Amino acid sequence: MEDDFEKLEKALVKIEPSEAEEETSNNYETLYKNWGKIEYQEERRKKLLKIQKSNRSNKIDRFRGILNFNSVEDKEIFMDKKVSYTPNIYVAGFHKTCKTYSNILMLSEWMIEKPTDFSENWYVVPCPKGMRLLAVADFGTTKFYTKLGKFKFECLTGLPGGNPYNYNNGKNCCILDCIYNENTNTVYLLDIISWNKRLITDGETEFRQYWMEIQLENFPETKTINEKNKILIKILPMIPCTNHFLSHLLSTYPQFENNSPPLDGLMFYHKNACYISGETPLVGWLYPYMVPEVLGKDIDVHPKYMDQMPDGYVNQADFIQNLKKNYKN
Repeated sequence: MEDDFEKLEKALVKIEPSEAEEETSNNYETLYKNWGKIEYQEERRKKLLKIQKSNRSNKIDRFRGILNFNSVEDKEIFMDKKVSYTPNIYVAGFHKTCKTYSNILMLSEWMIEKPTDFSENWYVVPCPKGMRLLAVADFGTTKFYTKLGKFKFECLTGLPGGNPYNYNNGKNCCILDCIYNENTNTVYLLDIISWNKRLITDGETEFRQYWMEIQLENFPETKTINEKNKILIKILPMIPCTNHFLSHLLSTYPQFENNSPPLDGLMFYHKNACYISGETPLVGWLYPYMVPEVLGKDIDVHPKYMDQMPDGYVNQADFIQNLKKNYKN
């Protein structure tokens, strides 16, 4: 069991982009992509699922721990936008207590091949252009952090603990994985990490999505701009990866009303994946124009999406290699 767990730890290799790179990037090319791990995806997926299952009830427990928020908040420490306030949080896949909110998000690899269990065990999420952020609602406000843990902004939200009206003396709080689009003043929810001090990270994809949808129904203030909620909060749809559903999704243009925000790309989740920090082959990424090449030409893709193919595009492998070169330079 110890050997299996060490294999899992080695598999969860993290990429540490600089703060400057993150600040200037407003898309998924540095926020989501795994630049190097493109070989043997199918084999690594199977190993990770096997190790994840065998460790769920024993060895990996040491990383779950207890979600512990500070009992007192110093409201002044955020005036200079430094990350001083943090909860002591253990999440499956973490290696130590997080002193900042750095490298908590679960990130995707390029999907370079169609998984053998694609139609049975995968879901797709249409992702709008925006910034990937960690939303932390507690102490009567909601704070948003980048992938590297840098504090971006805060505002009142209708999330539990996200405004003074539903703080409930520290009993309400949540941590969510989201995409923020400034133009639409909207937070699009991808995933859930914790809810009211209960970690959801060891739940599989289907459970986490169900939990998030059910819980958000009890907070209708998140759907409108009002005194308690200053930013719209929407859950992104999670759709089965059958040819029928994929064709319906990708033949629809625009994906979001008035193409605001525009569709950036597609995030694919294995339905049995737990939430872990860092890149994982159990979450994949494609631009829409890559779908026929990787997933099959029998999936209908709207011409507008195919028109987004960059000039000089040869194939996905060439595209990734060029990105790797630009990233290193």
